[in-house]
Amino acid sequence: MRHTKHSDKRMNQRGIAGDMVALALDFGEIEGDKTILSPKACRSIIEELKRQQKQFEHALKKGGITVVSDGDAVITTYRSNSFSVSKSQKSRG
Repeated sequence: MRHTKHSDKRMNQRGIAGDMVALALDFGEIEGDKTILSPKACRSIIEELKRQQKQFEHALKKGGITVVSDGDAVITTYRSNSFSVSKSQKSRG
């Protein structure tokens, strides 16, 4: 989104960085011509990010996760660092 000279001036005066404006536009609620990123929404998003961080850390401890699917059906899953090409080829033939 393009910034006017007025918005640039106000952002500088108020200590609001461009990345904060982007967050508000991405995650805020639209009310008429305004987009509002409330403190409540910020707290909720932070809690969700913390939950996701824990999930990523768990997946990392597993060595990554691979999911094999066909369309919308999950066929199998395994730890990414446990896959062996040689074992896979032996089982096929």
